Amino acid sequence: MNIRRRVVAALSMIAASASIAVAAPRILADVSGKWAVTVATPDGGTQPSTMTVTQKADSLSGSIESQLGTAPMTGVVKGDSVMFAFQLDMGGQALVINGAGVLKDKDNMSGVLDVSGMGALPFTAVRQP
Repeated sequence: MNIRRRVVAALSMIAASASIAVAAPRILADVSGKWAVTVATPDGGTQPSTMTVTQKADSLSGSIESQLGTAPMTGVVKGDSVMFAFQLDMGGQALVINGAGVLKDKDNMSGVLDVSGMGALPFTAVRQP
């Protein structure tokens, strides 16, 4: 086989492999369930809460419950990354919270909550049995 045919054959194999990789279904993390969440507060303390999540494909829905109240949340999963948002009513004003986390393994997550007006607060979450 001459060099030109070898190059064409190699390029054809690469193109075929790439098209198979693109067509393969993405594997999504499953974050459904109840999570015990611990948020680090600016004063050095922690704020416990519970996040209940229902996942359908890459979409999330559920609720967040803490001492500040209960709020519905929505979000998405992209690989091992989780992004979600919710609002708490703070005396008639909406406190918007956007979360971004990464799964360390199937039952542990860590990330940051971006709290409007308060900055970024780190969190950890452990799936409950």
